Amino acid sequence: MMKGTQRPSSLRQRRALRLAAALALLSVCLLLVLAALSSSQVQTNLTARGIRLPVFLTRSLFRTRFTPPRQPGGEPLATPSFAGSLRVNVLDRQAVAAFYHEQYHASMSINSGWTGSHATCDEGSTSQEFRDSVLQRINYFRAMAGVPADVHFEDDFNRKAQKAALMFSANGKLTHDPDSTWPCYSAEAAQAAQNSNLFLGVYGREAIDGYIEDRGNENYFVAHRRWLLYPRTKGMGTGDIPAVGVYQATNVLWVRGSAYEARLLTRDPYVAWPPPGYVPYQLVFPRWSVSVEGADFSQATVTMLHHGNRVPLTMLKPVNGPGENTLVWEPHIPVRKRPVVDVWYTVLVDNMLVNGWTYHFEYTVVIFDPDS
Repeated sequence: MMKGTQRPSSLRQRRALRLAAALALLSVCLLLVLAALSSSQVQTNLTARGIRLPVFLTRSLFRTRFTPPRQPGGEPLATPSFAGSLRVNVLDRQAVAAFYHEQYHASMSINSGWTGSHATCDEGSTSQEFRDSVLQRINYFRAMAGVPADVHFEDDFNRKAQKAALMFSANGKLTHDPDSTWPCYSAEAAQAAQNSNLFLGVYGREAIDGYIEDRGNENYFVAHRRWLLYPRTKGMGTGDIPAVGVYQATNVLWVRGSAYEARLLTRDPYVAWPPPGYVPYQLVFPRWSVSVEGADFSQATVTMLHHGNRVPLTMLKPVNGPGENTLVWEPHIPVRKRPVVDVWYTVLVDNMLVNGWTYHFEYTVVIFDPDS
């Protein structure tokens, strides 16, 4: 009788063991598939083909492993109010493409409506619609970078920046310390020069692109980009003069304006450009950067991988401030060249110090054609 009762139990045990073995085999197969997705060309077209992975799998492909304990001095991170702030899911290819067309391209044809005169040193003003388009471009980049994208322009900053823009256009040169003997000089223009990003040759929205690109030997530490993407900033100002006759166009963007007392939470524990996730190829520039407040990058290194292969790159000397401490490098890859298929790069940062702790983290950038 005991043998008769043991046989069904033994059969159930064998079936349970077979089921466990099958589940284990299925798990191994799933892991192999995920590994193939994260390292092969297959993953580059998942979203484009309408294949949506579960959130936890999508995040694993764009993984990051770094959570700073607190800011230097133990200052906690503040939670921003996202009311009115632009946001985009950079892990969603379709959303990033739509965001590019709706926010980046939405204001391309707006005229400045400038009312001033070089001859009389009248800085004039630009139209509200034009200033709104400049602000929209700023908040577009901030939203893509994952920092609070609710920056506003303040009238006093706009007024002073406009005076500085005319001064630089009238003199055909830039400096943060203008000479009081310059034509169209004023104390307010000089104040704006000391607190602003400066651009000669372009103005308005194009200048914002130029600040993110930050090309030129003297801009190797991407100071303009850092100010534009500074998480604490809440108020800026713009001054814009179009090209008129022999006078060049200028932009003065007041970036050291009103700021939040505590650093706001950002989407990622760092601020990178290009950011992790999908990025339109038109906005991937030669210099890549990652910023972390209070970080020591003096011993940090960067490795970039493409399909498991190292990407040659040139490291640039870290410079603390302005904005948050930043590491900059130049990968030897095609720049602003339309990709036939989505191109994936993994960025690995090692030996970054924060508050005496050493961190290593990684993220993935997918360069794609938003018109594809």
